[in-house]
Order: sequence, then C-alpha cells, then structure tokens
Amino acid sequence: MKLLQELLHKDRFSDTEQCIVDFLLEHHRELAELSARQLAEKAYTSSASVVRFCQRLGFKGYADFKIRFVAEAMQTDVEQGISLSMSNKDTVPSVIDKVTRLSMDTIQETRYLTEPALLVRTIHLIEQAECIDFYAIGNNSHLVDLASYAMLQTGKFSTTHHTAASLYMQAMATRKGRLGFIISRTGENKRLIEIARELTKRNGKFILLTAEKNSTLARLAEETLLVAAADRFNELGSFVFLSGAKYMIDLLFGVLLTHHYKDATAQHDEFHRVYSVSN
Repeated sequence: MKLLQELLHKDRFSDTEQCIVDFLLEHHRELAELSARQLAEKAYTSSASVVRFCQRLGFKGYADFKIRFVAEAMQTDVEQGISLSMSNKDTVPSVIDKVTRLSMDTIQETRYLTEPALLVRTIHLIEQAECIDFYAIGNNSHLVDLASYAMLQTGKFSTTHHTAASLYMQAMATRKGRLGFIISRTGENKRLIEIARELTKRNGKFILLTAEKNSTLARLAEETLLVAAADRFNELGSFVFLSGAKYMIDLLFGVLLTHHYKDATAQHDEFHRVYSVSN
C-alpha cells in the first residue's frame, strides 16, 4: 500500500496522529521545507510525537518519512494534473510547460532522495582516490565528460573512454588508489555489469549513479546515488534521468569545491589568465 493511501485510513490513528495526517494531506507541498519541529508546530503537537508517528509507519525517523512522502505527493500531483507525455497534439507552449515541469520535478525529487550522509560517504571515497575512472554507455556517455571536467576543476584527476572495449580495458587496468564511477539508468546494462564484476574481482570499488536502487549494479556498488525514477514518464524517461544525473554531478562538484575552494579558485583564475592570453 502506498504511503498516501495508508494515511487515508483514519481509523488507525490516534487524535494526535490524525492532526499530523490532516496537515500532511492538506499541505503536502509545504512538507519539503519543514523540519520535524516546524511540522509539529503546524500540527499542534510535539517533535517527539512526529518522530514516533513516522516510526510507527515503518520509517527510521522523520527524514526517511519526508523523502518517501514528498516523492509520492509529487507523483500524485503529476498523475492528477497535466499529462507530461508528449503527443502530436502538443503546441510549442505546452511542450515548454511540460519540459519545464519535468526538469523541476526531477531535480526536486532527486534532492529528497539524496541523504547528506550518503553524499558525505561518496565524497570521502572520491577524496581518497588518486584517480576517478568513469564508465557509461550510450546516452549517458556525455555525462562522464561533464563529471570529468568538474573533477578537474577541483584538482581531481579522472579518465573517460567512449567505446566498450576501452571501458573494459580500463576496468582490467584498475589498481589500488583508483575509484570507478558508473552511470546507468537501469543498473542492468550487461556490459557495465561485466565491467563492475571486473572491478570487484580486482578489489576495485565503484560508485553508481542510477534510477534503480535494487538493480544488479546497485548490489555491487560501494555507494549508490539515486536519481528520480523515470518509469512514470514513459518516452521521456531518458530525458528525466539525464536531468537528474546532471544535478547529482553538480551536487558532487559543489561539495568538492567547498573542500578545495582556495586551490580551485587559484586554478580557475590562472586558467582564465593563460587561456585569455593564448586566444
């Protein structure tokens, strides 16, 4: 049973819990910005009651509950509102509206799937590595170029290849100090699974960027960064994933930049000084 459906069963909640439920159902768009204390104030209860309510529903705490609730609420908005699928009946204004909505929804949902602790662990792996080896195939190939350039701007070396043979050769050459970074929407690409198994066979670790947390690649990965699931957007699924994946890469770059701000700023200034003179 979906969480939203579960909240509609009023007979299972106490009066205090029902106050929380009523607020959530009537103001679901507000929850994304509310802390447990702020929700408690608006529902006329205590922070402890909010946490107990979330735990009773099977969550570790308020943060886990909020991620799930916001994701379901956003999906319900889409299902009950405008269809985001494209057709030959669409006009230029309707396409603009749909693509804008898709991009905003994808980024916002990805944000609430991203736990700060996960990002911290991922950044730690990147910081400890001498070099990041990127792996992606097909539509995701250009993402590794973006990610590699972002790494360079923070002083982190990386490699990128764009043929299946060179990617596999790269995996075979992995050694201590190198970290893999695989991008796969489904997490079930056969070539990437072969590469992942080659990495693990050689005791190499890798980070996975995907939309499927229960995929084969996710089970092999050291850490899995989740992008908003694209299955509900039909033919626009690939576009949705690319938007979310680019956002996740930007998040990683942002955190790395704060860790190496002085050096990165100096490198940026030097690059533009030399580059502008040479041109």
